[in-house]
Amino acid sequence: MKKLKTQFSKNGLDYTLLKRNDKVALYGIGGEFTDEIIYWEVDIIYIRKDQYVEREHIATNDTFGRDRSRCFNIKEKALKYYDELTTELEKERNLSQGVPKSITGVQENVEVIEEYQTV
Repeated sequence: MKKLKTQFSKNGLDYTLLKRNDKVALYGIGGEFTDEIIYWEVDIIYIRKDQYVEREHIATNDTFGRDRSRCFNIKEKALKYYDELTTELEKERNLSQGVPKSITGVQENVEVIEEYQTV
């Protein structure tokens, strides 16, 4: 699988990957006239299946913000949100996997109520 780029330009701004896990990426964004990081962007990592290869990507301009990706001007807030979003996505993944159905013991606590039995 092709991983996210560590550096790229988007909308005239330079992005540098600072931190990532398998669900969330934290990018530092440099200004147009400076190499210093002026914004921090927390992005959900998506998997796109192209014609030949799977690759990671982040939100497009159209979906940014609606998908819970956010931009911050304070590094500490970005780091906190990075951790919160990672935890939230991990919980969602666990819920989507569902709870395994237990087959054994299904009949153990069944009470038959005669008046509701149909013939």
